Amino acid sequence: MDFIQGLIQFLESLSQDPFLYSVVFFIYAVAATTFLPIPVEVGLFFSPETPIVVKALVLGAGKAVGSVLVFTLGGKVSNGVYRLMSKSKVLSYIMRGMQWFVFRTRYVGLYLILSIPLMVDTLPIYIFSLFNQEGAMNLRYFALTNFLAGITRAFIVYAIFLYLGLKLV
Repeated sequence: MDFIQGLIQFLESLSQDPFLYSVVFFIYAVAATTFLPIPVEVGLFFSPETPIVVKALVLGAGKAVGSVLVFTLGGKVSNGVYRLMSKSKVLSYIMRGMQWFVFRTRYVGLYLILSIPLMVDTLPIYIFSLFNQEGAMNLRYFALTNFLAGITRAFIVYAIFLYLGLKLV
């Protein structure tokens, strides 16, 4: 809990400088995509000086860069994951289900899942990169899908707050 309070205080201290805030928000979005199990929307609630369009683009760019790292890592470890999962009937069944889901939904499924506000991105991105059998998805479109979902997600959060009559920042 101290970490989150420290992060919030740090972000508040950067709020007056849109450029510096955008750099830190980008790094945060990359980290949230690759290893932090927290929603990326928290960064939208700071820096009233930074326009929502800029925040949405920074969020999308951070998610895209993070997804490239995850996609590359997923491709390297997928064979080991498959070997481990195939040793158990239950895990093998889950693995086949994940492969089917990724192959059937591809970019549309990824986009829809990642566009849901407050969704933790890490797990779906790893699932789509690990279970990308037979090259169902390629790196360029994987990153583009993450970029667009990040922008969509920012505007969904903004629209909800606007509808409720609340200011995002």
